Amino acid sequence: MAENRREEKFISLYENFVDEICRYVFLRTGLDAGLAEDITQDIFLDVYKCMDEFKGLCSNRTWVFRIARNKLVDFYRKQYSQKVELVDINDPLTGNLSIPEQDTESIIESALESRMVCDCLNRIPEHYRITLILKYVDGKSVKQIAELADKSAKAIESILQRAKTAFIKEYRSAQKKEG
Repeated sequence: MAENRREEKFISLYENFVDEICRYVFLRTGLDAGLAEDITQDIFLDVYKCMDEFKGLCSNRTWVFRIARNKLVDFYRKQYSQKVELVDINDPLTGNLSIPEQDTESIIESALESRMVCDCLNRIPEHYRITLILKYVDGKSVKQIAELADKSAKAIESILQRAKTAFIKEYRSAQKKEG
């Protein structure tokens, strides 16, 4: 009888939050639907495993989202532990980043809503995509991203610059293709 109640509670949690959790994960994993579905499945597996430990000190939604957040932190750490791609310091686009008239941040922020941007984000290395999403979609500071990635703020600033360069290169290429 208790097992039936446990399963009913899980089904209820799943039905109430799966779409919202999947959207939350999708926006934070580089807009990769397959990856978002995989992580969402892992999140609900953890929900099921931890149901007996939930004391009810917060809402069900808060509890499920806390599990999702923790799973994403694990995902980010794993991504940042992988090899970092180096960019040639003499690359022409790298030099353009220091030109004051070029507002790189506004280029990225204003474009985040278009499909072309999603395509461009999907063409850059995953750790770049995640860094840009954490910074410009989630609004995280460099310090917060550094804590998530278990790296120094200086390392994240460097990754962020390379990510911007890679994104701008892809975005300009896509613009040229569209005419």
